[in-house]
Amino acid sequence: MEFTQIIYEKANRVAVITLNRPERMNAWTNTLEAEMREAMLDSDRDDNIGAIIVTGAGKAYCAGLDMGALSKIAGGADTGLEFIEQAPKLASDAPEDYRVRFSWPAGLNKPVIGAINGACVGMGFATSLYHDLRIASDRARMGLIFPRRGLAIEQGASWMLPRIVGLTNALDIALTGRLIDAEEALRIGLVNRVVPHEQLMPAALEMAGEIAANCSPLSVARVKRMVYGHLLTDLRTAMREENQLAMEMTKSADFKEGIRAFMEKRAPKFTGR
Repeated sequence: MEFTQIIYEKANRVAVITLNRPERMNAWTNTLEAEMREAMLDSDRDDNIGAIIVTGAGKAYCAGLDMGALSKIAGGADTGLEFIEQAPKLASDAPEDYRVRFSWPAGLNKPVIGAINGACVGMGFATSLYHDLRIASDRARMGLIFPRRGLAIEQGASWMLPRIVGLTNALDIALTGRLIDAEEALRIGLVNRVVPHEQLMPAALEMAGEIAANCSPLSVARVKRMVYGHLLTDLRTAMREENQLAMEMTKSADFKEGIRAFMEKRAPKFTGR
C-alpha cells in the first residue's frame, strides 16, 4: 500500500507510525484508518520488529474525526464512515473482542506505544485507549469531547476507559467532555509517563527499544494475551491459564535462551520461539 496520510518507518527493531495530516491536526479519515491498520499489521508480522510507536506530525496527535466528515454527517449525507465491526486478519489468537474495528491493536502480538505529542481528542482519544502504553508530551491535551458535539461515547471507550482510570475518573472525562492536561492524565493513570515535549520521541524510542532488545517476543505476545484476555474472565480462570502457560513456556527456546543469557551475564538473543 502507498501511504499518503501516515509515515511508516522501521529502524533498530522499532516501527514508528506517524499520523501525517498536520494541516488538519491529523484528523481521522477512512484513508488514515486503513493506512494505520496496514502498517501496524505489517509490523506485527515482521520478526525484525519488537515494538510499535504511534505518534502525530505537527502540534496534534489526532483531533478526532475530520470535521468535514462530521459536517456531512450532520447534514444527513452518507460519508461511508459507518461504524460497523470489521475483523482484521491478526496473526495472534486474540479473543473476538479484540478482533473488531478500533480494538484490534490490543490483539496484536507486538506492544504498541502511543507517543501523545499534542491534542488527542474524540476518536483519537478513544483509539489511543487500545495502545498498551502511553507516553505524553507536557503539551498533550486529552479528552472525550463527544458531549460537546451532541454525541455520547464511541469505539468501546465506555468499556476500556474505566478499566484504565477507574469509574469515577472515566465518568468525569466522559460526562464533561473537558480536556485534561498531561499531568492530570499521569495522575489518574491514563498515561505511563510525561516528558518535556522535545524529549517525547527519544523517550518513546527508548521505551520501545528496551522492550525490543531485552524481552522475548514470545513472552511479550503472551503477556498481552493474558492481560487483555483476562479482562473478560474471572480470577480462577486467569490463574489456571497463567499456570498452564508457564509450563508450556518452559519448553520454549526463548526460555532456555533467557536462562543461559542470565547465567552467562550477557544480553539475550531471543527468536520468539
